[in-house]
Amino acid sequence: MKKKLSLLIAAILSLSLLTACGGSDDPAPLGAYDNDELEMSIVFFEDGTCEVSDYYDSAECEFKMDGDELTIELDGEEVTGTYDADENTFTIDDNDGEFYYVDEAWYTP
Repeated sequence: MKKKLSLLIAAILSLSLLTACGGSDDPAPLGAYDNDELEMSIVFFEDGTCEVSDYYDSAECEFKMDGDELTIELDGEEVTGTYDADENTFTIDDNDGEFYYVDEAWYTP
């Protein structure tokens, strides 16, 4: 359901607001990542966009990196997290679980 994804994204975005500016040398997650705790996937693209999804819906977002700090923006709201380039994982502040790299996003409509 679109409502479930919208509520989940709104909950994530409302938990942590911070602006970041990324540089070209900052490591960035690219490709698909899943979080089993949140039952959510995020796919990052080289152009700075990403797609957040769960079983029911998806939304287009933008992301930025500042060192290991990841910022995801959707409709003017931002959420931050920390990217671990060595482990190719990231967490979103104040949320459960860890996003880990996968060949293909699992939590998709």
